[in-house]
Amino acid sequence: MPQSPAIPTASNPLDNEPALIHALYGSLTARDGFHQFLALLTQAANAHAAELVVIRKKPLQLDHIWYAGLPEDFITWYTQNNMIAHDLVSNHATYQAPGNFHSALVLQQNMDVAEDYQRWQEDQNMLDTAWLVVHSNATHTTLLTMQRTVEQGAYHKDELAQLDRLVLHIRQATLLYEQIDQRSTIARSLAGVINALPDATFVLNDQAAILYANNAARDLISRESVLSIADQRLLFSQKPQQQAFFQSSVKVVRSSMGQTPYYSDTLFLPRDNQTPLTMVIRPIENQDLSVGGALISIFDPTHRQTPSAEKIAGYFSLSHAEALLCEDLAAGLSLKESAERRHKSEATLRSYLKQVFQKTGYRRQGELISNILCALL
Repeated sequence: MPQSPAIPTASNPLDNEPALIHALYGSLTARDGFHQFLALLTQAANAHAAELVVIRKKPLQLDHIWYAGLPEDFITWYTQNNMIAHDLVSNHATYQAPGNFHSALVLQQNMDVAEDYQRWQEDQNMLDTAWLVVHSNATHTTLLTMQRTVEQGAYHKDELAQLDRLVLHIRQATLLYEQIDQRSTIARSLAGVINALPDATFVLNDQAAILYANNAARDLISRESVLSIADQRLLFSQKPQQQAFFQSSVKVVRSSMGQTPYYSDTLFLPRDNQTPLTMVIRPIENQDLSVGGALISIFDPTHRQTPSAEKIAGYFSLSHAEALLCEDLAAGLSLKESAERRHKSEATLRSYLKQVFQKTGYRRQGELISNILCALL
C-alpha cells in the first residue's frame, strides 16, 4: 500500500493547511461531523488512522467518536468491549491538561498494554500515536489521536511542531461544536453556532456582506457609535478603521476560499473615554456560505478581561517580558504606549516582538493578537 507524503519540515506549514482548516470549520454543519476533517488530516500527517473522541472520566468510557481509516468491525469491537479502559494513550491523556501534540512512544515504553489491545496493535503493525488533549474538564476529555504503522515510522519533533499549527483551530472548532450540541433546539447551521456565542459575532459572505449577526452583535451595534450597519455591511465612524477593515476582510475572504494561506487579523476601534473595542477577523468556509467568508468576533474589554501575561506566557511558552508585551498588544496598546507603560525603549520591545514571532510562528502583529484572543478568551 503506497504511503502518504510525509509532513514538510518545520520551516514550512502543512502543504494543505488551508484545506484542513476549511474542512475543520466545515465540520460545524457537516452531517458526519469531523469525519471528513480526520480523513484529510490522516493523509496530511502520513498516518494510518485518526480519531476524535469524547471520553467520560468516571467511569472511563467513550461518549462519542469520529474516526477515519479504521474498519467498522474494529470500531464495534472497541466500543462494545470498552477498550478505552485498556488503551494506554487514552488512559494517560484523559487526565492531562490541554496542550500540543505528543508522541506516544515514551508511554509505550513505560506502561503495560492490555493483551487484547496489544494483539490488535501487533496485527495492524502499529508503531506510534500522536495525541492531543483538545479540551478537559472535571467530567470529560476531548482527545485527538493519530496512529502510524512501522512502515510509516514514528512521529518526529518537527512533524509534531507542524501539527501544532492546527491546535488553536481544532480547539476552537470543537468548542463551537460542543456549544451547538448543548442546545438541542438550535439547528446545526452557522446561524445556530454564532447565536450560541457570548461575544458579538458576525458572519460575512465572500463579498464581505453580513449573512448573520447574533444577539450580542445587535446589542453592541445599538449602543456603540463607532460601528453601524448599512445595506448589510459594517460601517466604521473613523476612516482609518474603515480602510483597515476593507483591506483585512479582502485578505481573510481570499484565505477562506483557499486562494492564499490562512490569514487572520485584529483591529482596534477607538472609543471616547473608553478602552477600544477589539475586532478579530478570521476566515471560515461552511455549507451556509457559497464559496467562502469571514467570522468576526468583537470583544469589549470593559466586559471581557483580556488575557493576562501569565496565561499568555504559559500557553505560548514565552518569557515574562515577551508575555507582558503581548498582554499590552492584546489590550489595544501600541508599541509606543507599551514602552511607556513598561518603562522600556521601543527598540527593546521590537526585539521582544521579533522573538515572539520566532517562537509562535506568526508573522504579523494582527495575526498574533487574533490567535492570543482566540486561544485564551
